[in-house]
Amino acid sequence: MLASPWRSRGVVLSTLAFSLFLLVADPAPGEEAVYHVVNGDEPVAAASNGYVQEVRVSDAGGVEVHVETSLTPIGATGSYGNVLSGEVPDVPIDFVLPQKIVDRLRRDLSSWEAATLVLAWVSDQVTIDTTDTGPQDAVSVLDRGRGRCSRIANASVAMLLAAGFEARTISGLLIGDDDVIPHRWLECRLPGVGWVASDPTLGLWTVTPRHMVFSDTVEAVPEIRVVSANGNGLDRLPRRAGRIVRPNRGADLVCRLPGARQDLAPVAVLRGSGGEVRRARLDPEAHFSGLLPGRWVLEVEAGGSVVERRELILRSGDVNSYTVQRLDEEPLKDAGS
Repeated sequence: MLASPWRSRGVVLSTLAFSLFLLVADPAPGEEAVYHVVNGDEPVAAASNGYVQEVRVSDAGGVEVHVETSLTPIGATGSYGNVLSGEVPDVPIDFVLPQKIVDRLRRDLSSWEAATLVLAWVSDQVTIDTTDTGPQDAVSVLDRGRGRCSRIANASVAMLLAAGFEARTISGLLIGDDDVIPHRWLECRLPGVGWVASDPTLGLWTVTPRHMVFSDTVEAVPEIRVVSANGNGLDRLPRRAGRIVRPNRGADLVCRLPGARQDLAPVAVLRGSGGEVRRARLDPEAHFSGLLPGRWVLEVEAGGSVVERRELILRSGDVNSYTVQRLDEEPLKDAGS
């Protein structure tokens, strides 16, 4: 198996022109890890919405693997009706979508919402049991209400296929702090964005840089050394019925500063609960898009000082606006929230 060459990879900034101003907000920080892999099966280059794995031959022998994930909103388009009007995927023999989920899958739902309902239904019905020794086909797992991680992925894929979505299982390893575990998750193709990964053991539409993709079930587990890895940022994602979910749509924010003194170089700074920071120049407006729903703190910097601070609760799909009330050269003492 040949490793792909290392592809130089930078963060692409999405810029928006508003009137005469070009305003660019800093992107959300990604999650990433680098591994040195020797002996055993080799991982492969892979990419899906929010996940990229790059592999190159290492001078020290084996391969070096770079995994990067994104928690930004998915951005799928279209309705479930559009999905149903497309090519019908192959469904496992004798597999029928349960009537309870059929009744909830309305054609006017968005494609993301319909697929999310299916994934959530499987998570509600099936318990992860690593010691389960019963039949592991999709029908048996759903009937029994329990199964190993790989078989829950199989059941989720069967459900998605029966609902009209393209879906497939992904084989790989889950890299822990002290061990490496054979693992399986899934990908579903959503209109407008392509394949999107989801690990039912974590939540909905979520994977991490700890997920390493292989072309097939790993028979010979390689030796893996963690070269570098940042923290798990899943706590920055919103929850749905207690379950972590990567949302389809983010929130937008327009921050306005009437009569701004440009000699003070005013800047709007957004700080998320998970450490994410975005900055944009107030000229006299700053625009932020694709923000994860949740709690944010907005600060306005001018003349080297923070002159206003405000706590904001942003919701998925909302367009929010905020007008700065004050601007002077005195640093903020206590603006409240």
